Order: sequence, then C-alpha cells, then structure tokens
Amino acid sequence: MTREALGAVVEHLGAPIRVETILVDDPAPGEVLVRVEANGVCHSDHWAIHHGNWGEPFPMLLGHEGAGIVEMIGEGVTRVRTGDPVILAWAVPCGRCRACVRGEPRRCGHEWNQPPRMRIARTGAPLVGTLELGTLATHVVVNAEQAIPVSPDADLSRVCLLGCGVSTGVGAAVNTARVLAGSTVAVIGLGGIGLAAMQGARIAGADRLIAVDLVAAKLDISRALGATDTVDASRGDAVAAVRELTGGQGVDFAFEATGNAAVVAQAVGMLARSGTAVAIGVPAPDSEITIAWGDGPDGAAYGNKATLLVTDGGDPIPDEDFPEWTRWYLDGRLDLDAMVSHEASLTEDDLAEAFRAMLAGEVVRTVIRPVP
Repeated sequence: MTREALGAVVEHLGAPIRVETILVDDPAPGEVLVRVEANGVCHSDHWAIHHGNWGEPFPMLLGHEGAGIVEMIGEGVTRVRTGDPVILAWAVPCGRCRACVRGEPRRCGHEWNQPPRMRIARTGAPLVGTLELGTLATHVVVNAEQAIPVSPDADLSRVCLLGCGVSTGVGAAVNTARVLAGSTVAVIGLGGIGLAAMQGARIAGADRLIAVDLVAAKLDISRALGATDTVDASRGDAVAAVRELTGGQGVDFAFEATGNAAVVAQAVGMLARSGTAVAIGVPAPDSEITIAWGDGPDGAAYGNKATLLVTDGGDPIPDEDFPEWTRWYLDGRLDLDAMVSHEASLTEDDLAEAFRAMLAGEVVRTVIRPVP
C-alpha cells in the first residue's frame, strides 16, 4: 500500500525548502512506519541543505530530530508495536562498521541507509532523509533499530529533541568527556546543543558551570539551567575571561558547541592542566584549526597535557541512553521545556521563520508539529 503524506523537500544543494506531497510505501521487513508528532529544527538541517546530506544524493527529505507513533511494522520487527511512542534516532550503532566490530559502538560510523520507501509525488524522485531519517514529514519509514521506544508519559514535543540536539550535548558531557563530579566546566555556544551539554555536565556533578556566548539573552537562559558564571564573548577575549574567573587555572572540561572551527582552539585555551576539550559543532567541510602548542597557559603540549576529543552526536547508544535521559526529563533533572522556544506547523512559511530565528540566535529550538 502507498499513502500520501506531506514532507519538507530540498531538491538540490542550496535549494529552498518546499512542503509538498510525498508518497510513502508500507515498511518492508525490519522497518517501521511512524506518524511524526514533533520535530526539532536543528542547525544540522541547515548544514545539510548547504553542504550535502553526508554523501547521500538529493532530493532530500529534511529533518532528523523527530518523535512519533508507530503506525505499521514490517515483518520480523519485535522491538516496537503499533501504537508505541518512539524517538527516532540517527546515531544508532550499526553493528558492522570498524568501531562496532572492534567492540566500540559509541564510536560507530552509523552505516545506515534510508529505506527506499519515500518519493516525491510530483516527480516520482526517490527521497533520502537527512541523516537517513527525514522527520520533517507527517509520515516516515525508518529502520526499526532507529525507532527507540519511549515512556508514554513523555511529551513527544520535548523528548523529540533527544533525537539530535539534546543527545549531542548531554552525550558530549556524560559519554564523550565523562565529566567528573566536582569539576569546573566551560561551554562555548549556548544554542540547543550547548545548553544540553551544560545540563549534562550539571547532572554529572560539575560544581562550576561557565556559560560563554555572544548573545545576552542566551546567557540569561543558561543561568536558569544551572550556569554559575557567564561570559559575554562580544565584550572581549573569552579565553582570558574564563581564566580570570578561575583564578588563572582554567577549567577541567571545555565544550565547543558553535560549529565554528576557530572556537575549538578557544576551548583548548581555556583548559587547566590535564583538562579535556570536546569539539561538538559540525564545521564547514574545508575547516582548519590552529592550536597553541607550547607550555604557556594557553598551550596544549607537554606541560599542560591537554586532551582534545571530537564527539559524533554525543556518542550515544540510544537504546540505553534515551530511556535514561527520558527519566531525567520526567523527574525534573533534565529541563527540556526550557529548550523549546516556539512551536510551529509544517508549512513553508513556518519553516522559513524557524530557520531564520535559529540562525539569528533568537530561539533555542523551534518544534514543528507535522500533523495538525
């Protein structure tokens, strides 16, 4: 059976977003059909429009931060049932890449392929979803392993953010860096991912949380989510400001959450001896960085023993992490309500405004509700 649905389609690199009718086939063995209830608008969507869908061809079905209800399961699927609420996850260990084979699923290369069940009604062209999902649509077919069951008590308009932004930030803190209790942490860039990283560090037991951004309103939000100190990077050298706040010592952990490669060097420059910096943001493909490599206070070499890590979506194992992080949301430790600035519909006008507000730094997240 084939059904009509609506989806946000990008026909070629840099093309405008069109909301139009798509055709969705029934799931094949090992796949599920999901009615999407909520989807966060993420910087990675914008990145994919202008840089490509991580090697996949256009046209692209936009969206990768979704949650919804299972409407149909393919043959052999037992992990979910029809009617189950699920979070859709792109960062699911594939079990076949080099990292998975050597027993390091948190370093997975995510060698998934979008089930070929969707196409543009107008042209018949096959659609591949952003990060093999495509959740800015009313319905989508995904691999069953990408549908993570979630508590029916959870608000899908909030836990959908675990599909990318929140899991990337929280995971960077608790999986990649493994923030220690009692530590001092700096987070540079207070969009959805940076604020999630700060919350992850707080939940891990960090004593001091230094929030760094160019936008005063984002610094205000960070205080509400646990920041003990803030640095307005528009007023001067953020590295110097963080070092001054820490009495010249620097921080134990620093997170770059901007996607600006130059900021990675700032994160390293903020570190105390034996500190760890984590690069979270997705930079332009041709990006380069220069890091001070000496024994001065900002250097990374021998005397300072700095560690620089790169996280891939927070390095989650969604089947393990998402249920736990959902419990953190339900018990109040993880504040997802504060992460949603606005809700909107699946229309071209609403999507254009959501992307504009995101790029202007006016929102933490806009959540799209595809089904009225």
